[in-house]
Amino acid sequence: MIKNFIIFNTLLIISIFSFNARAAEKLALVIGTWAEGPLTPFVEKFTADTGIEVDIQTFPFRDLLATLEVRGNAKADDIDAIFVDAPLVPSYAVRGMVAPMDSYFADASINDIFAPAGVSAASWNGEMYAPPLNNSGQILYYNKDLLAKAGCAEPSAIESERITWEEVVDCAKNITDESAGTWGMIFDQVSRYYQLQALPESLGGGSGVCEGGLSVKGCLTNDGWMKAAQWYYDIHNTWNISPKGANPDQTHEMFGAGKIGIFVGGNWNVGRWKDSDLNFGIALHPYFEGGKVVTGCNSWHMGVWNHSKQKDAAAKLVRYLTASPEVALAYVDEHSSLPAHKSGILHVSEDPKFDNFPNNAMKLATYESANHCITRGRTPAFLEFEEIVNTSFEDIRNGGDPAAVLQDAETRIESSMRRYK
Repeated sequence: MIKNFIIFNTLLIISIFSFNARAAEKLALVIGTWAEGPLTPFVEKFTADTGIEVDIQTFPFRDLLATLEVRGNAKADDIDAIFVDAPLVPSYAVRGMVAPMDSYFADASINDIFAPAGVSAASWNGEMYAPPLNNSGQILYYNKDLLAKAGCAEPSAIESERITWEEVVDCAKNITDESAGTWGMIFDQVSRYYQLQALPESLGGGSGVCEGGLSVKGCLTNDGWMKAAQWYYDIHNTWNISPKGANPDQTHEMFGAGKIGIFVGGNWNVGRWKDSDLNFGIALHPYFEGGKVVTGCNSWHMGVWNHSKQKDAAAKLVRYLTASPEVALAYVDEHSSLPAHKSGILHVSEDPKFDNFPNNAMKLATYESANHCITRGRTPAFLEFEEIVNTSFEDIRNGGDPAAVLQDAETRIESSMRRYK
């Protein structure tokens, strides 16, 4: 099955080189520093196959976003292809920073190449702007020793036995011992929308962004969001099962030190502990009883810079790096990165090497992303939206009244969205 799928997609990739593009000068590819190693061999192969040279320019995460903002405002024409953080696709599209890509996939169906969540995140108003390079996934980690001491059953990796948030809380109450410095549970990325969006989504509250992406009125203060915010308040203030002071750079260290019973976080964390003495297990992501199973996902996409003088050549490069099964499988096998490409998803689901602990973390996370992934709120004002939501979650964690905090956040976000209307 995988072999046939890869052959099919390889035929799609071959058609890249039939584009009617003029001979290009050296392309400027702007990416994150973390991707230079994985992508360089394929960029070199692209140059060997097409004769199009590529200058790879790398930046750390925050610098990358800042650089693209500055160059976009200046309408700089010395960039040709870029990394795009998935939730920023609408913003970049509306502001004319990335070019539409549908015409460059006219000979193929993007739905045959990429998982649905990847296609959704890549698109705005029905048009694809930035195809996905890879994906991300969220799973549950647990300290076997702490759970056993508390008399808790171990969470399951079987769909029909998926643990609920209510069960997590019950167990976490028995684990928490402030005098010993142990806590029942913690989120990997505390107070960050990327991870916490799953809470209101599970309760039917949606992403927090209204249809059309230009309002949050009533969408950030509905019953689902209010219940999720109250629950987040309770785990830190009422039940005291999750610490207030920890930041996202410390949470994995706390779990690794044996101070946390249940840790909900990205699949990449398994590499931090698999060679340690920590006695841990992994399970499927929790959901609220009677609610929907939802997990966070999406990662990096690639786009053609709209001000480029070499759009056709840049589109060849973007399509090659995102739609090539060879690149997708290398990201999985060599860099433990979740695939957005369907051939990569099939590979993870069928290769026996992903069946056993700890490699099954890749299988669990890929399963979650392929079946329960929810794309972050679709709005051109995502940067403003995310910043306000993140600070609101942090205010709630530190004792702020959930209803009042969300109401204030809704008002502030509504104001920030006016510039896009």
